[in-house]
Amino acid sequence: MAEPSSPLQSPAIKAPRAAFYGVALVAFAELWERASYYSLVALIALFAVATIKDGGLGLTNSEAIKISGDYTLMAFGLPVIFGFFGDRFIGHYRAVVLGAFVIVSGHALLFFGDHTDITTFWIALWLVASGTGLLKPAMPCLVSSFYGQNRMRRDRAFKYYYMMINIGGMIGPLVAGLIQIRWGFDWAFLWAGLGMTLAFIVLIVARPLVPTTERGRPGCEFDGIAEPPDPISIDRVRFRINTIMLSVLFLLFMVWALAYGVFAGSATTELIGKDFVNRDILGWTLPTAAMNSIEPAIIVLATPVLAILLTWLSRRGKFPHSVLQMVIGGLLSCMAVIMLGLLATEIPMGVESMPIIGLWAFVGAYAFMSIGEVLISPVYMAVITRLAPRRQQATWQGAVLLAIGVLGFAVSRIGAYAESEGGVHRVKTFIVTGIVAFGVVVLFSFLTPFLIRTIQRHNPTPDEGKADLMSELEAMKQLDASEPAVGVRVNKSKDP
Repeated sequence: MAEPSSPLQSPAIKAPRAAFYGVALVAFAELWERASYYSLVALIALFAVATIKDGGLGLTNSEAIKISGDYTLMAFGLPVIFGFFGDRFIGHYRAVVLGAFVIVSGHALLFFGDHTDITTFWIALWLVASGTGLLKPAMPCLVSSFYGQNRMRRDRAFKYYYMMINIGGMIGPLVAGLIQIRWGFDWAFLWAGLGMTLAFIVLIVARPLVPTTERGRPGCEFDGIAEPPDPISIDRVRFRINTIMLSVLFLLFMVWALAYGVFAGSATTELIGKDFVNRDILGWTLPTAAMNSIEPAIIVLATPVLAILLTWLSRRGKFPHSVLQMVIGGLLSCMAVIMLGLLATEIPMGVESMPIIGLWAFVGAYAFMSIGEVLISPVYMAVITRLAPRRQQATWQGAVLLAIGVLGFAVSRIGAYAESEGGVHRVKTFIVTGIVAFGVVVLFSFLTPFLIRTIQRHNPTPDEGKADLMSELEAMKQLDASEPAVGVRVNKSKDP
C-alpha cells in the first residue's frame, strides 16, 4: 500500500477529534430522548391517579401501575422488532432520526390532542413507544461506529454516553414534576416534547460526522464508500462462541432487570415515596415526580468516581473484566431490593399516608441500585458492540430492551399485587424477589472465570497501551477488518 498522501493524512489526524464531537452530539441527543422518556414515565402513574377534576383519569393505584407497565412493555418490547429493521433495511442513523421524529409526533398529540380521552392517550403512547423502538437500539451502534477497533476510546465513549443518558433521566422527571405542580399535566407533557424536538435537531446537525457507511442502507454503497466486511460474521467459530457468550450474559442481565424492575420499574417505589417518605429538605418538599431523578443523579455522581477507580486498577494491571463487573453490579442491585423491603417494614398496616421513612435511608437504597446499574447496563451495551456482528448489534440491543419491557410488564403486576389490600404484600414482594435474584447472581459468579477465558480466547484484545499518533492512524486504517472509523478514507491503490 502506498504511503498516505497529504489529503488522507489530514482527515485521519482530525478523526479522533471529529469522532469526539460526533459522539458528543449523539449523546446530547440521547440526553433529551431520555429526558423525554423518563418525564413521561414519571407522569403516567400520577396522571392516571389524578382526579378528572384535576385533569387526570381518576384511576386507582393498581390500575395506574398496570398502565405504567403496559407502556413499559411497549417502549422496551418494540425495539427488538425495530432494531432488526434498522440492522437489515434502513441502517442505524436513519433509524435514529426516524425514531426521533415519531417520538416528537407522540408528544405533540399529548399536548395538542385531548389526552384525557383514553383512546387519544393510548395512541400518543404508542407513537412515543414506536419512536423509542426505532431510536434506542440503534443509538449504541452509532456510538460504537465512531471508533472502529479502538476499544479504549470506544469504552470511554460509552461512559460519556451513559452519563448523558442519566443526566437526561435526572432532569426530565424533576422539571416535569415542577411544571406539573405549577401549570398542570398539559405543560408537563409539552416539556418532554420540546426536549425531544431539540434532540431531533441535534441528530440532523450531527449527520456530517456520522461514518459514511452508517448513513446509508446496510450492505449498500453510500457516497461511493462500500461497507467493509465484518470479521465476526465471516468467522463461523467466533460467531457461534460469541453468540453463546452473549446469550449467557443476557440471562444475567435479565436477572438484574427483574431486580431493577421490582425496585424502580413497577411504580411501586414511586408511590411509596409519594405516601410514606419524608420528602422535606430544609423546608422545601421534593415533588413526587422528582423522586425519579434520585437514581440518575446518583449515577451521574458515581460514574466519574468509578471511572477513576477503574483507570487506577487498569494502570496496575487489575482492571476487572466486563463479566466480573456485571456480576458485581447484579449483587449490588439485589441488595437494593432487599434494603427497600426492610424499609417497607416501617410502614404501619392500614395507613394510607404517613412520612415514616427517612429520605436519606430511601436514597441509600437507591445508591446500591444506581451503582449496580452503572456496573451492568452500559457494560453489557459495550459487550454487545464487541461480540455481536455489526448488522446484529441493534437487534441484540433491542433484545435487551425487550427483556426489560417483558419484565417491566410482569413486575407491574407484581407491583399491583404488592399494593393490593392496602399494601400488605409490599415487604414480602421486595425481600423475596431480592433474595431469589441475589442467589441466582451468586451462581453466575462461579461461572465468571470460565466465561472470561472463553471470551478472551476467541476475541483477543489488541495492544492498546500505545496511544501515539501513528498507532491511532494505523488502528483507524484497518477498515477492511473492523467497523468504520469516522473521517477516514482508505487508499487501496498499490505501489506502481
